[in-house]
Amino acid sequence: MDYIHGYSDAEQIRLIEQAEYWQEKLILKDLNYQAGESLLEIGCGAGAVLGILGRAFPGLRLAGIDLSDKQIEYAKNHLGNLNLSNLDLRVGDAARLPWQNNQFDRLYAIWFLEHLPDPLQVLQEANRVLKPGGTITLTETDYRTILITPESSDYRYLMDSLCELLLQAKGNPYMGQSLATLLNQAGFERVNNQPVSFHYAHCLNSEELRGFIEYVYSWLAPIVDRAVINLGKDRQKLQAGLDWFGSISDRDDGAVSATIYRAHATIK
Repeated sequence: MDYIHGYSDAEQIRLIEQAEYWQEKLILKDLNYQAGESLLEIGCGAGAVLGILGRAFPGLRLAGIDLSDKQIEYAKNHLGNLNLSNLDLRVGDAARLPWQNNQFDRLYAIWFLEHLPDPLQVLQEANRVLKPGGTITLTETDYRTILITPESSDYRYLMDSLCELLLQAKGNPYMGQSLATLLNQAGFERVNNQPVSFHYAHCLNSEELRGFIEYVYSWLAPIVDRAVINLGKDRQKLQAGLDWFGSISDRDDGAVSATIYRAHATIK
């Protein structure tokens, strides 16, 4: 798996800030975890989301796995700084989970399956380690749905390049719409996948618009170098698209919309 955002210290900090941004809007949405339950986050990265879940649901027993030893080390430090204990954090492959069958009450993944060449194998492993009656919650987007007004051909060039990067890395930039199909194929039951839409406009709430633009800009800006190096894209057009996107929050007619998919399922 090629994580297109890299593993720099700046990226670890960005992941923490990203989780804080989505905490109430998305991460904790529709969750009802109980003290004493065990939860595994696959693709836990820097521990940002585990930190949100651990603080929101005291007494939850947290586990996480990530392919990068650097991210697991960062996660240990981050969660320790939050005074969260009873942790089981491991370096490993989510397609071959190092836990026995029926170990967890809950499984959680966000912005992870989009990076995988074989998400079905990962979900089959998730099914294996969940206890009977256990639940899984998945969150992914479709990058084609991040729409802006006024539109710009340079911005579209930038977003198309982002999708190409994910495809080149054997990921799927349109993963959100596939969650229900994959969960069914992996043997889950009571599968549900619902779009969660966000829309911000300068005339409605300029600060909310600015916050969303700044959040997306934080992970979109580094894509420029990647697209030039990996795909041979036109740097000038990419930068023009990024600049146009960044200007949306300052325009009286500026607006942005995005659709994110939230899936839930259980096992017998």
